[in-house]
Amino acid sequence: MTTVSDVLDFLEGFAPPELAESWDNVGLLCGDRAAEVTSVLCALDATEDVIEEAIERGAQLVVAHHPAIFTSVSRVTTDNATGRVLRLAICHRISIICMHTNADCAVGGVNDALASALFLTDVINMEAGENRMLGRVGDLPHEMQPREFALFVKECLRAGGVRFCDCGKPIRRVAVGGGACGKLMDSALAKGADAFVIGDCSYDLMQRAQSLGLTLVDAGHFPTENPIAAVFADRIVEAFPHLISVVSERHADCIQFV
Repeated sequence: MTTVSDVLDFLEGFAPPELAESWDNVGLLCGDRAAEVTSVLCALDATEDVIEEAIERGAQLVVAHHPAIFTSVSRVTTDNATGRVLRLAICHRISIICMHTNADCAVGGVNDALASALFLTDVINMEAGENRMLGRVGDLPHEMQPREFALFVKECLRAGGVRFCDCGKPIRRVAVGGGACGKLMDSALAKGADAFVIGDCSYDLMQRAQSLGLTLVDAGHFPTENPIAAVFADRIVEAFPHLISVVSERHADCIQFV
């Protein structure tokens, strides 16, 4: 019998909780360590839709990237999304494991998956964050102009749209930071990056990047991090071949483009 604890131990071997940033909340956030697991559903977020899909699939465990409990929770009711998710999971005996910044930092984690999705080669650690394990830097298959590169990122990540600033020079070396990683810009520059692919970029970061000669591409939070869901699913089924481990079919980017 495989338990929630068995899957948790395996995932924490892949992405040790010690790699998480100090402000983060990772690990088993809801459920029973001793509960049996035969089916796992993986997603970027443990949303209500994802939990309902887990119920329909008969999955006893949801593995997500973003923490289902992030800020202080004083009550679990149907008055807010967090309460509804937790209540639904508890009522149906579904455990929730969240691997956030520890998965960002892990070898083979979020940022390696993002680098792979962009076909980067000779990928190295960008050495950012508290543990100097955030971000990756690698080389493109061939040199691209900024607009060409932005379109390439959009296609590779299946993003609804991307925003970018044009640094005015060809791009060959690329830094990546899944999610809101604009604060890591200096680390990207220190590694010789011509471009930096992130999500959730503010106007002032775009201005600063352009002034420093760095093409900054905001491909969105969901597209830059979503590749990790397939990594979770694949690694779990490799470690536990008798389990069903799949990526959610319902979880999607909440941001739409017109």
